Amino acid sequence: MRAYWLNETDPSDASRPIDESTLAAHGVTYRRLPIAGHEARLDGFMREHGYATRDEIRLTKDTPNLPAIRAKFDREHLHTDDEVRYVLEGEGIFDIRSTDDRWMRIVVHAEDLIAVPRQRHHRFLLTDALSMRCARLFVDETGWTPHYR
Repeated sequence: MRAYWLNETDPSDASRPIDESTLAAHGVTYRRLPIAGHEARLDGFMREHGYATRDEIRLTKDTPNLPAIRAKFDREHLHTDDEVRYVLEGEGIFDIRSTDDRWMRIVVHAEDLIAVPRQRHHRFLLTDALSMRCARLFVDETGWTPHYR
C-alpha cells in the first residue's frame, strides 16, 4: 500500500505520504494479510466487523465492457455500506475523501485489505496495468449501490 494526499491541482504530487494511523484517524481501515492462509484471516475479519457475505471479482484489459465498468466507479460516489476489498492479484487506486474533505490516494496491491467507511465519498481507478482480482466483503449487498456526489 502506498498512500498520500492528492493535490488536485497537481495529481502527480505524491510528496505528502499518509501512514496507517492517519488513515485510521480518517476512518479508513487498512490491513496487510499474506495471501497464504488468507481465507481464515478474511473469515476472522468478517466476523470481527459484521460482514456476512463475500465474492470475488477480476478486472483485466480483456474484461468485457471494461470501460463501462470503470466509468461506474471512477466518479465520486458513496455507499450505504462499507466498501471492503482484499487484493489477491494486481493493483488499484482508491481516492477517498478525508473527514475534512481532502483527497487521500491509496494505491493497493496484492495482500492489501482496505475498508472505505460507509457514507464516505470515494472513487476507484485501475492503474495502467489494468489488472486486479480481489475479494469483496459485504454486510448486505444491497448497501453497495453507488450514490454519486
